[in-house]
Parts: sequence; C-alpha cells; structure tokens
Amino acid sequence: MLPDSIMAFLNEAALQSRTKVPERDASLFLSGVLDSFSLVDLVTVIETEFGIRVADADLRPETFDTISRVEAFIARATVTK
Repeated sequence: MLPDSIMAFLNEAALQSRTKVPERDASLFLSGVLDSFSLVDLVTVIETEFGIRVADADLRPETFDTISRVEAFIARATVTK
C-alpha cells in the first residue's frame, strides 16, 4: 500500500485531470492521472518520502505505470537503500 503522501499526490493529479485514480493494476498514464510532467513530480514525492534517489534509468513511464508497479519500485528501492 502506498503512503498517504503519494496517494494524496495521485488524487490531486486525478482531480486536476478531471478523472479518478484507477485500480491498482490499471495504467496511471492511460487514465490521464499521470503524464511526463507529473511523473517527475511523483518521483520527487517518492524521493522525499523514502529518502531515496530514483536513478535516471528508472525514470521511465513503465516503472510507474500502475499503483502496483509504484509499490514494487518502492519496495526494491528501499531494500537497496
């Protein structure tokens, strides 16, 4: 489960895009919640929340396409932290 700060970011992004946060395995990009600009903002929230650095190689839409993929990324990143 994602922390409240990340879900708040996704909820705000959905509100601004006039859509809803999709289910865990549905695309945040296809739903309109995220785009290339808001992806950078999401990564900033993740880095701040978890005290990690997202490598440039990980800064791809595929890595953050769904809530479950975001959770998996955070789990991997915090284990290697």
